[in-house]
Amino acid sequence: MTIRTHFARYQTLYALLLIAALARLLFFFDPHEVWWDSGVYVGMAKYLWSFGHAGLGEHIRPVLWPAVLGIAWVMKLNVIWFARVIEFLLALVSTALVFALGRKLFSERTALFSSIVWAFSAIVFSSGFHEYTELPAVTLVLAALVAFVHTRWFLAGLFVGLAFLTKFPAGIFLAVLGIAVLAQKRWKGALWLSAGFTIPAAAYLLFNHMMYGTAFGPLLDARTSILSVLGCNVLRFKPWYQYVIWVFVDNWLNVFAVVGLAAVAARWKRQYVLPVLALIVPVAYLMQLHCREYRYALLFLPILALFTGNGIAFISEWMEKRLKHARTALLLTVVLVSAFHGILFYHGNEIRVLDQNAEHYYRWLEGKEIPGEVWSSNPLVSVYTDQLVHPLYYPVYTEGTATDFNTYLASNKEKIGAVFLDNCGGGIICAPDDAGCAEQLQVLRKLLDADFTQSFSAQSGDCGYAVYVPISST
Repeated sequence: MTIRTHFARYQTLYALLLIAALARLLFFFDPHEVWWDSGVYVGMAKYLWSFGHAGLGEHIRPVLWPAVLGIAWVMKLNVIWFARVIEFLLALVSTALVFALGRKLFSERTALFSSIVWAFSAIVFSSGFHEYTELPAVTLVLAALVAFVHTRWFLAGLFVGLAFLTKFPAGIFLAVLGIAVLAQKRWKGALWLSAGFTIPAAAYLLFNHMMYGTAFGPLLDARTSILSVLGCNVLRFKPWYQYVIWVFVDNWLNVFAVVGLAAVAARWKRQYVLPVLALIVPVAYLMQLHCREYRYALLFLPILALFTGNGIAFISEWMEKRLKHARTALLLTVVLVSAFHGILFYHGNEIRVLDQNAEHYYRWLEGKEIPGEVWSSNPLVSVYTDQLVHPLYYPVYTEGTATDFNTYLASNKEKIGAVFLDNCGGGIICAPDDAGCAEQLQVLRKLLDADFTQSFSAQSGDCGYAVYVPISST
């Protein structure tokens, strides 16, 4: 097939990609907050590429996304903008992959409707401006699924392994593909799938052993952290059925996934094992996990989009037998509804007027070289400095964490050059039932007031920001 023939064959898909790209470009240059996890990944990028001499280290995080962002830092590019350009491209690539998967598993009609629903996913549209791991991870998962349906077993395993190194829960797709390949009795395929996954996974475990002296320690610590982190488990706790609500927050049209699933059940084929497993397994995992965030839904939303697209395609077939131009009208309706929904969600949830007090706090180190150690209750500080930043919240702020830092501060105050404290990011917020943590937080403030001075202090509503430096440095 020539390039001209290819473009003619898939002109509707390329038109969709162009519309999706233009829609994102309308908001690409808006001011966007750099969120907590984004700050961690940027800090980790510097930490990894400097071999621990700059940035911020968190061993419970996967390393692939920070490693990619570190390329920009080494090249002295703006890491935040570099990440947003990559995520802009990944939004388009993932749309093309949804189309390719839908075409192979269902039909071209289903593929087109599915890719429209995914292209304007409200959660993708919003998250794509915030340097998070979800979009890179799900793009790799989709690449793995496309490779799998084309019987490229090794490549499928390799992509799942890379997705696992981008976001740990994405590793469950190894089980999805494993069950699917065994259901087909492709024993050789199962071996190649495992081999592909093993290469990046083994490299990561070796890295852990060399860095931390334990291969599986970071994974176990990550599991412990996600079960106890205060933000999503307490402050923003959501019930087990929350993902059902978020499905419709993402796109009202996802109601047609019920029709799509019914159509699959009525016209069952062995190839449907893969998308059904790829939907059920991550949904089951996320629903049982106590920590629930809407962006986690990206792990299954592109698969849900396939069933939504299949449901709309089923209705389209029925309508075309009765109405002239029904397919074109339905196509335009799906585009308009999806685009409207995605953009409406963005406008309702995206903060485009930045808090200047918070920004000054995060950027206080920008252009400065502070002698001594820098400790921070917020990882965003590491975005604007190349100095090594020690997280005093890490991994979860409890009485034990607070006591450890207070003991260190009392004995090593001459080593410390700056301490960043804020009560808004969640770094040093104590759990309601941890009275000892609250007491130690008060001890910390007394220690800082005794031997340090506030070089910066600001208040925005209930959020307080302060930077403490040694009295001798003022």
